[in-house]
Amino acid sequence: MSWLRGLAPATLSSTAKGVLSPRPNLSFRMLSNAAHSPKMLDKAAKARNNVVMSQWASLQETIDRTAGTAQTKPKTPDEIWADRSQSNTFHAPADPFTGRRVFVTGDLGEAFRRLQTRLRRNRVPQEVSRQKRHEKKGVKRRRLSSERWRRVFANEVRKKVQLVSTIRRRGAY
Repeated sequence: MSWLRGLAPATLSSTAKGVLSPRPNLSFRMLSNAAHSPKMLDKAAKARNNVVMSQWASLQETIDRTAGTAQTKPKTPDEIWADRSQSNTFHAPADPFTGRRVFVTGDLGEAFRRLQTRLRRNRVPQEVSRQKRHEKKGVKRRRLSSERWRRVFANEVRKKVQLVSTIRRRGAY
């Protein structure tokens, strides 16, 4: 009954009376150990059938009324292609400044923070300070080798810490 989620309770109570209500009381009571004539059984079956049919009719009416709002048929691949081809978010062609722009949308301080974050992530300040003086080829090679080793070592330590934490989570001390 997931299609009922979008309907308000007032709508449900006014449109689907009897659909979610308990079984109605019939004017006669049938006992299982009493012998009934087939004519009486037919009357009881017809009465139950009428109640069930009226409940299904009101349920079908509710489904028909909400069919256009909650239930939509899936789009065909051609319709999906047409929708996506009419996109209004065309990106400009790449130029030398494509990844270097920081868009300002009203808050200048926020734009500067985004710019600083991007510069730090790309290690621009370290590169600028290194370019102030010349670095010999051998010194640069040793520095890059050392930085590479530090990154590898930090990654290995990170993996070992994760391994220890998973072992502890499983119950070891």
